[in-house]
Amino acid sequence: MPIKVEEIARFSGKTVVDEYGRDVGVLVSFYSSVEGVVEAVEVKIVDRGIERVPAERLKISDGKLIVTPEWKYKALKVIEALDRAYRRKRAIDTLAGQGDLPADVVEGMKRRLNEEIKKLKVEADKVRRMVKDRINKIDDEHIHLAGAIASLQMLYFSNEIDEAGYVHAINHLRRLREGLAEEKADAKKVLDKLEKTLEAATMGAPTPAPRKEPKHAPAPVKAGPPSPPAAAPKAQDEVVFVKVED
Repeated sequence: MPIKVEEIARFSGKTVVDEYGRDVGVLVSFYSSVEGVVEAVEVKIVDRGIERVPAERLKISDGKLIVTPEWKYKALKVIEALDRAYRRKRAIDTLAGQGDLPADVVEGMKRRLNEEIKKLKVEADKVRRMVKDRINKIDDEHIHLAGAIASLQMLYFSNEIDEAGYVHAINHLRRLREGLAEEKADAKKVLDKLEKTLEAATMGAPTPAPRKEPKHAPAPVKAGPPSPPAAAPKAQDEVVFVKVED
């Protein structure tokens, strides 16, 4: 759903977070159309510069402006397209099985869809590498964090840093570690979904039971001339019940 200028303006100069609760930076500017729809924002990254984030990667939740990671946004976009291609492929197989349409029409639809799937496979491979690279970087960051935590704890237990400084610093490091763990779990889940959706869209699946065409309500039957009354039964046709006394 598009974000309007009025919604984003109240976040000017405030902290922007990602989906894992980590601070991304501060919202310093944004771009919008004449209709008032936000197109992108500029986020200051810890006094090191600014980064432009497309509006498609933004959402507002619980009073916070949240940025979806680029790897996740691209992966979910490809997954959605692959899933749609998979469902269309099953639908075309159903049409082919019914035999109600000319074969060349159905084959033309198949060719166009296969071309689209080929392009999606190329994009899916790029996104898959992007997600895997992010997982590898998270692993590297975990090792880096572990070293920083170990060093900080050594300084504390050797009485080279006071308790207040230690608690403040270790809390920051632990939050970073928790955020990385959450992002890695999310990345692995998205990667698994991408792999399964790609396999379904390219390999196909059993053809589903054909959906029946909706039928129109039958036309009302016109009333004909009244039927003549049934003839009274003849005497010989009558049935007589006789009670037999014991």
